[in-house]
Amino acid sequence: MAMSSGDPINLSGLLDGLAGALSEEESALVRSWLVPESVKAPRGLGAGRERVVQEFGRPVEGDPQGVRRVGVIGGGTAGYLTALALRAKRPWLDVTLVESSTVPIIGVGEATVPLMVTFLHHYLGIDPMELYREVRPTWKLGIRFDWGPDPDGFMAPFDWGSNSIGMLGSLAEQGNINAFTLQSLMMTADRTPVFAPDDEPVSLMKYLAFAYHLDNERFVRFLTGLARSRGVGHLDAKIAEVVPAGPDWIDHLVTTDGRRLEFDFYVDCSGFRSLLLGQALNTPFHSYSDSLFTDRAVTGNVPHGGLLKPYTTARTMDAGWCWNIPTRESDHLGYVYSSAAISDDEAAAELARCFPGVTPPRLVRFRVGRHESAWRGNMMAIGNSYGFVEPLESSGLLMITQGILALVRSMPASWSDPVGREVVNSVLGKKWDEIRWFLSVHYRFNTRLDTPFWREARSLTDISGLRPLLEVYAAGAPLRLRDKLTQLHLGLTAPTFYGLEGVDCVLLGQKVPTRLLRSAEPIERWRARKAAADVLVRQALPQAEALALFDAEPRLHDELIKDRDGWVAKSAPTL
Repeated sequence: MAMSSGDPINLSGLLDGLAGALSEEESALVRSWLVPESVKAPRGLGAGRERVVQEFGRPVEGDPQGVRRVGVIGGGTAGYLTALALRAKRPWLDVTLVESSTVPIIGVGEATVPLMVTFLHHYLGIDPMELYREVRPTWKLGIRFDWGPDPDGFMAPFDWGSNSIGMLGSLAEQGNINAFTLQSLMMTADRTPVFAPDDEPVSLMKYLAFAYHLDNERFVRFLTGLARSRGVGHLDAKIAEVVPAGPDWIDHLVTTDGRRLEFDFYVDCSGFRSLLLGQALNTPFHSYSDSLFTDRAVTGNVPHGGLLKPYTTARTMDAGWCWNIPTRESDHLGYVYSSAAISDDEAAAELARCFPGVTPPRLVRFRVGRHESAWRGNMMAIGNSYGFVEPLESSGLLMITQGILALVRSMPASWSDPVGREVVNSVLGKKWDEIRWFLSVHYRFNTRLDTPFWREARSLTDISGLRPLLEVYAAGAPLRLRDKLTQLHLGLTAPTFYGLEGVDCVLLGQKVPTRLLRSAEPIERWRARKAAADVLVRQALPQAEALALFDAEPRLHDELIKDRDGWVAKSAPTL
């Protein structure tokens, strides 16, 4: 009979069978290793208990090549989050943020993904009550796409990996995917997983991943004060010149008022200007414009009448799409469009027609793509100075945090140490490319409108990075329910930033043709799960009421952030 090394009965039985061949001392040694009393389950025959101390190296005193002074060039979310992370994880560093007060903060709503919650509260150690009081975030359960042929669009909830109710059942019963998880039903009903039976708050938020909607201007002000309280130095200065020392090294900076700034390590957070990476080091730029045609946005705010939707909306427009990010005061809008298809004035007029009462428009210009490398010599770029894709899947702040995590983990204590630049550059470049291909299928298959822009997008959008995966999708979906070997092959052939679950959601949500897999269960089981989920949705609170409970109840924040069985603690970045 085959024995499992993880089965306590079989393993104990095996050791009992060997008892006659072992001395008492030998038997005790083996049992103490494989079946110790101090743990609830046996370690198994393959158990290894060797560990290392997880720590960052510090520069040795007197080392002339030690990395002690870091200059973060540029503010905004990228600059301040970088400075705070370096102070939190490498507190011996002298971190100085250099920014100009003449450069305004773009006051738009920012949509994030769940990693931002864990990054802020676990990695940076920000008190949630303080964040809620100063920044007043709202909750995002996912994205509602007014996209594709279905008039109701489709939901892309953050619990899409759970498939907790069932995608095949939702397609069979409703003709769409909007009832495949609990969060998708909550989004449809404009509810949150918070309850108040007998006025005693009960929250399921710690079990269902969510993200924040943030007012960017308020968020940056909060980060600014936090950085100064945590020892981040600050210089109000504008950089006039970046002086290199060879093709891959920054020697010093010169400000417009003549000051010379020298650091051991430079972080370029200068935004689209890319002062260090792009301009000074002349790092090649790889455009994504053959997959993503948009290059501008007009933004504004509109009253929401107190209805705080628990999701970001992505609405198809004549020459692109419009985000709707609910903050506590108003909905923040942004029409992302192609300047080759529509003028700035025409875009502003369309936004005003679709959203009566919107505030006067503000224009944002951008380019999509990434530089060849993020890290060169003694400089690394984070945020828009390295790469940017339009905000269709809320990837901006996500990629800022990914870059920060890579920087903090990989920065050497001394330039005499080995440096893993190429690994960081390869990983970050791959992640940006994956986002590019994931966003491309949103455009290639969106049949909501038949305007010149969308006809061109459906015919010309480059989706070649996901072509092998799309062939497998056509043969059978959902991809997440295919056999394990096929899933493995897809991961090796066409890796996707949000996994097969994300591809399923976007393709099936847009009703891209496929052969649906045959369900192995009667539809009555799906109906029973849906009915049970509907009970919870009916009892759930609208977001405004739920937020008021969290504002008044520190216990709810503690449960959400600190409980070890919750998703926030489980997914928190280590080191």
